[in-house]
Amino acid sequence: MATKVRQVVSVPHPATKILDVKDIHAADGLPDCPRLLEHFKSEGRLTPEAIISILQAGTEILKKEPNVLDLPAPITIVGDIHGQFFDLVKLLQVGGDPATTRYLFLGDYVDRGYFSLECVIYLWSLKIRYPQTISLLRGNHECRHLTEYFTFKTEVEYKSSEEVYDVCMDSFDCLPLAAIMQKQFFCVHGGLSPEVSTVADIQKINRFMEPDESGIMCDLLWADPHEDFDVETGSVQFLHNETRGCSYVYTHKAACEFLDRNNLLSVIRAHEAQDQGYRMYKPNPKTGFPSVITIFSAPNYLDVYGNKAAVMIYSDNSMNIKKFSNSSHPYWLPNFMDVFTWSLPFIGEKTTEMLHSVLDVCNADELSDVKDNTDLEVLAEKMKETITHIKAQKDSFSDQAKASEQALLLHGLASPTGETQSAKFEDLHTAMQSFEGIKKLDKNNEKKPTTENAMAARQYRRRQTLEDIHNPMV
Repeated sequence: MATKVRQVVSVPHPATKILDVKDIHAADGLPDCPRLLEHFKSEGRLTPEAIISILQAGTEILKKEPNVLDLPAPITIVGDIHGQFFDLVKLLQVGGDPATTRYLFLGDYVDRGYFSLECVIYLWSLKIRYPQTISLLRGNHECRHLTEYFTFKTEVEYKSSEEVYDVCMDSFDCLPLAAIMQKQFFCVHGGLSPEVSTVADIQKINRFMEPDESGIMCDLLWADPHEDFDVETGSVQFLHNETRGCSYVYTHKAACEFLDRNNLLSVIRAHEAQDQGYRMYKPNPKTGFPSVITIFSAPNYLDVYGNKAAVMIYSDNSMNIKKFSNSSHPYWLPNFMDVFTWSLPFIGEKTTEMLHSVLDVCNADELSDVKDNTDLEVLAEKMKETITHIKAQKDSFSDQAKASEQALLLHGLASPTGETQSAKFEDLHTAMQSFEGIKKLDKNNEKKPTTENAMAARQYRRRQTLEDIHNPMV
């Protein structure tokens, strides 16, 4: 190849105009979805006022919807998206044009991916333009607790403002919790609850709030099928969900009894990554139809899972699963750091290492042997203190550099609190070669964080600022 020929002939110019309220609406006063789509594909931004106008308009629509939606077919059902906007664009091509296709989204629009705000703005815009055919349910990540622990709050504050984040949370509080599709399918983000006997029980609860740590709303958002769902578990229906640290796992018996009691065919849910984008569980013996179906719509989840994504298209009493692969997307450093800030721990580590080597011309025992000379004793003591302090700084920078290196390797698998994996890099590489190995590395991130962990995550992200890097011992 000629050295004067560019491998990439041209690069699209990034969007430089920040769209305001007047820029985002079409002539009919509704969101200009095609313009927003192209703007976001070019990494364009909106003013806080423009974002808030979309969120508040969407909230007014969501407020009026019941806890459980009643939706007809044909319909396309979508699982977790997790801030993967460029995959959402492909999803809408696979599932059908939103202008002519009915959609049900099962939640988890945000966190862990780096384009969550774009996903929310665009989906809310579609909801405003097509309120009767675009339906949005709440996922477990649509809450204050998880968005503070993972990436969404940091992302919104970086791309817009804290006020926008607060308006997002108020809007999330208004999302419906479940849907009955074609009078046959119970659609929900997580699963079943021992406190829900009939669908009518869900209609009675107050959903306009932050989810509690237990109860019906928590279970609908957090519950999972039992890991031995396809194996006979006797009379057991619900057990504590150890993986999530809250809610329950439900057995085949629990699912079948719920379906029979409500005259339904199957539970369609999201909430768990699937290697092929979906999973069909053990059939209900009375109908022969899978009692539970999981749909996951974030391909190559966290940029490491390597999984396919899927959507379900239900039409004319026929169920069609469409799978798709991931799309390329712009790269972000962890926690939206700039390159200069990212490099400081590495520079600090090498600088303090050199300084420590220069000062460490004699060891602590030799300095302790200085006697009968007051000035030398004072100097020796100061040198010992300086060497100790510099070594502590070097160790601190080394820890930060190690965490940063591991974060680059693990991508979204990295701990939000900055804790590093104990395994060696070679072992991490090996584990990341398989879907099951990646799931094991990600297991701690699947658990509902404690209040202390959420605070530690925010503290860790604040620590990755210039001020705190300059004062690593604080």
